[in-house]
Amino acid sequence: TAHSICTPSRAALLTGRLPVRSGMCGNAYDNQNSSQPMVLACDAANGLPLNETTIAEALHDAGYSTMMIGKWHLGQQVKYQPTRQGFDHYFGLPYSVDMGFAYGNDTTEYDAELSMCYPVPLIRDEKIIEQPANYTTLTQRYSDEATKYITAAASSDKPFFLYLPFSHVHLPQFAGVDQIGKSERGYFGDSVAEVDSAVGAILNAVKVQETLSENTFAFLTSDNGARPNTRDTVHTGNNGLLSGRKGQIWEGGLREPAVAWWPNTIAGHQVIMDVAVTTDVFATFAELAGASLPSDREMDTISMLSILNITHAGKRGDARMVSAGGNTRNVSFFYQGCQLWAVRMGPWKAHFFTDPKPVFPIPQLNSDPVTTSHNTMAVLDDDQLTSHPTAVGGTPHNPPLLFNLESDPSEDFALTGHDDV
Repeated sequence: TAHSICTPSRAALLTGRLPVRSGMCGNAYDNQNSSQPMVLACDAANGLPLNETTIAEALHDAGYSTMMIGKWHLGQQVKYQPTRQGFDHYFGLPYSVDMGFAYGNDTTEYDAELSMCYPVPLIRDEKIIEQPANYTTLTQRYSDEATKYITAAASSDKPFFLYLPFSHVHLPQFAGVDQIGKSERGYFGDSVAEVDSAVGAILNAVKVQETLSENTFAFLTSDNGARPNTRDTVHTGNNGLLSGRKGQIWEGGLREPAVAWWPNTIAGHQVIMDVAVTTDVFATFAELAGASLPSDREMDTISMLSILNITHAGKRGDARMVSAGGNTRNVSFFYQGCQLWAVRMGPWKAHFFTDPKPVFPIPQLNSDPVTTSHNTMAVLDDDQLTSHPTAVGGTPHNPPLLFNLESDPSEDFALTGHDDV
């Protein structure tokens, strides 16, 4: 991902530009005053600048129908909402699920943390249709809206672009009645399983349409790493062997898996080892759609089509590790707030500043939910970590800490004697 926290990473994906270029970066929540926010809060006065060109605007100009479903988090005021940024239609929440009261999210610590928030609204286009939103039915409604849009698109002469950032699996966790208690991974597992089910239903909506089944490209990834902590493993994800967490420039905050799907065009059962960044979504979709990239500004997007091993054979076999070798992305820049903290070039990653690495417990299966209801998050009274690591300060390194991510993905062993790098 291009950034390790919500607002900047979404700005990067939609504009194909590092968030420092659009001002969607900073050191704090935007509580009406900050012109450079780290996260746009529920009362944010600002949003993604309207002179930025989103991927939705580029595809709309190329003749595409466009819709967004899910979490926006790029400005809650109407003038910054999706329908003002290239989307024909919108259905979802303007910000994160922890920013205000909602049914299925009545947690005391979030009421206190964001007490200035109104109850979370569910919006259709530019109209609030439910407030507070009911989270226990939210993911199912996202899936239903997507299926309805895809079905309508199949009978239209226009190609379509659907952007669907789920509100899952951001804290606090919630799930529909049919999914509660089904996962051995506890509340977090229930949430992941619900997303999995929704994604399957949406792709099935494509498969059953003859005009779409082999003519639709889908791409699934995440905006940032998980936010585990030292006390609560039931409600949070885990970054495995990767160090760090959401909000940090360690690989645990940045490295995300991605799935590319295009039946009979992208061969299945392969794991592509090449590196891409979420800014590259813009150029990839633009190339597929025949849309133009903005020429009046610096862009940070490179098409991923050369690394997706596109083939019309569509043969399925054993899962295999491959490297297409055609990717031109050799350098990636990572910012904490608006300050450059790390650079990756090939397998090498140099840290100019670092935050302390937190240590997390291993998630336990079959966690006992007796002491807390499913839709109540356990209190995170962790003394070692703040809710969102600060984007200022950090420990400077001169020369920078250097790691080889191919041999040391955990970033445990800084290297010396590589002045040529």
